[in-house]
Amino acid sequence: MSDPKNQRADGCSVFFTFLVLALLLSGFYLAQRTFEPDVPAPVNEAIDSARIAKAQAHRDQNEQFLSSVDNFHAERNTTIESSMESVLKTYRAANKAQPQPSK
Repeated sequence: MSDPKNQRADGCSVFFTFLVLALLLSGFYLAQRTFEPDVPAPVNEAIDSARIAKAQAHRDQNEQFLSSVDNFHAERNTTIESSMESVLKTYRAANKAQPQPSK
């Protein structure tokens, strides 16, 4: 059974507690500093011009794609207006074919 009288911390256990706490905190900061990402290199003119060239290449490719899509739709005549006109023609033809009920 345990002794019912209060047990007090002696100086040695308090010292080791603070020592362990100090080691953990210093280890945390050391690990944080070790795994910190590197500072990016400053941008010079060569890097800047390469970025501009890549961005322009992407813009050109995008414009080429958009123009090919527009050309496809122009060749196929797949506009909403033409689609709706064909639907209206179909309904008008079906409406004329059905006889009107007399009242």
